[in-house]
Amino acid sequence: MCRQSAIVCLIKSPTRRHRAIGPLADRLQALADPRCRRGKRHPFVAVMLVACSAVVAGTSTFAAIGQWAKEAPQDTLPRLGARTGRPGWYRP
Repeated sequence: MCRQSAIVCLIKSPTRRHRAIGPLADRLQALADPRCRRGKRHPFVAVMLVACSAVVAGTSTFAAIGQWAKEAPQDTLPRLGARTGRPGWYRP
């Protein structure tokens, strides 16, 4: 983990140890889901991947993340783990 500012951490190239950790989805699988069992509609990893994608795209608020997810292309959502609604349609 980088102990310097976030900007320095983003600019620095990753070390061999950080490259060996694996893709983001695999790293998110290790996190505990803090949500209650009741009312879960989407897998935790899918929610986190959508949120990460929205932030990388430039959003900065929860409302903006929700708007990004709503407007995300249908071919992007299955790659992020979104669940299906009707056949061929993915729900953000």
